[in-house]
Amino acid sequence: MLNTHQVNTFPVDPMNKFKISFLLQCLVFLIPVNIYIIGDWLGTGVQWVLFRYQQTYMGNSLILITREISFVLSGTISGRTAISITLWAIGVLLFIIATVLVIMANIRKDSPLIQKASVFTLAGGIIIVVSIFVQYGFLLSSQSGFAIPVGIPVILLIGWWMHQETDYETDDDDSGPEKGAVS
Repeated sequence: MLNTHQVNTFPVDPMNKFKISFLLQCLVFLIPVNIYIIGDWLGTGVQWVLFRYQQTYMGNSLILITREISFVLSGTISGRTAISITLWAIGVLLFIIATVLVIMANIRKDSPLIQKASVFTLAGGIIIVVSIFVQYGFLLSSQSGFAIPVGIPVILLIGWWMHQETDYETDDDDSGPEKGAVS
């Protein structure tokens, strides 16, 4: 009898799934998440999870998420942009939690931790999408400019893969009757 898990996904060696999950979770921090245009082409930028590179008429900037958070906390940035940055920071926090869980899963060889990490990755990706919607609107275009969330599908796919890879896992020890049970 065929297992539906084997039909629907690529088989992965149980020991390699920990390494693959770790590499994919690291990829979340390495891929460009968002390409954006400020206003009426006043500037352009590429945003990763932890920082953005931006070119404007005032020059080029590398802006860390920590700097943006400090601008929000000091009141330098307010309104819709502050809400967007706050949501982005929450998404980053969820990605960091997911990464710690994947590292712990690798150390302990504990599949349920990968599944928990996948939930944090998916939630972080969704919150980042909401952050982009807050800044640019549901059509990703407004007076603020426009955005192309190029990395979001990849992040959601990573979270989905990690979830699917551990979703149907069965342990050989638990598949039969309990030891010592009398029939």
